[in-house]
Amino acid sequence: MKRLRAQEQHILSLVDADAAALHVTPPRVRFVTASTGPCYEALFNRIELDRATLALPEPLLRIVVAHEVGHATQRKTMLLDFAWTVLSVTALLSIPCIVFATSSDEELWRVSVPGLGFVVAFFACGKFWRARGAKRAAAFELDADAKAASLCGPASALAALEAMAARGHIDAARLDAMRARIASTDKNGLRQ
Repeated sequence: MKRLRAQEQHILSLVDADAAALHVTPPRVRFVTASTGPCYEALFNRIELDRATLALPEPLLRIVVAHEVGHATQRKTMLLDFAWTVLSVTALLSIPCIVFATSSDEELWRVSVPGLGFVVAFFACGKFWRARGAKRAAAFELDADAKAASLCGPASALAALEAMAARGHIDAARLDAMRARIASTDKNGLRQ
């Protein structure tokens, strides 16, 4: 138990150092026994780390922590996205309710047409929101990867991405982006 507490204190010091380097408020850290992997929760400005992540070798653990702290730099954008989504869903739900409430009961088509419009709008917006959400999430991950690479070096970041890919947490696009980053760094290094 003492080893775990010492490791948790070490993680907290890494978070503080990385947050200072990235000029953000250090996120709180929540240690859990099981989860789907490390994550950043923008609403609470909190990083969640599981025991499997804590078991990673020290260099890889440093990269994972740096990546999650990198998400803290995106907090404002994440919160604005969340607020925009809540506002959009509220508008989508309230407009048909207002039309329904103001329609007379005698004319069924005044109720049916807005109801049908709501269903069509709901599915159209749902598809749009899912696509936009996936695109934004990918951009957030690539940005956090870049910040981790700037703190710990691109080669170390690639090794950590490969280790996390083996656990099923990383997709091929992120690995390819980091490999391209290393290749461009190598090219720039040869030119100088």
